[in-house]
Amino acid sequence: MRGGRVLRAGYDPVLYGNYLTIHGERERRSYFYAHLPRPSPFGRGDRLYTGERIGAVGKTGNARTVGCHLHFEIHTRGRPIDPEPFLDRWDRYR
Repeated sequence: MRGGRVLRAGYDPVLYGNYLTIHGERERRSYFYAHLPRPSPFGRGDRLYTGERIGAVGKTGNARTVGCHLHFEIHTRGRPIDPEPFLDRWDRYR
């Protein structure tokens, strides 16, 4: 991702806990992060830059019963897609 803008930030007590959705800059994808330990300091419309810290691994929502982890999704046209091809491509740049 090359940064982007926050589409949504909020709290879902049943599933996701604290979450954040970012629309990628010059991309047709959005990135969803959930179970953050605290509400994100960013809100709708805020500009985010590549490498900027947006949160931490947590256990809010239904993660409180399974332990700390980060729920991550990539969405196109509002629907989740398999992130593995993108993660493999990003990993080459390490």
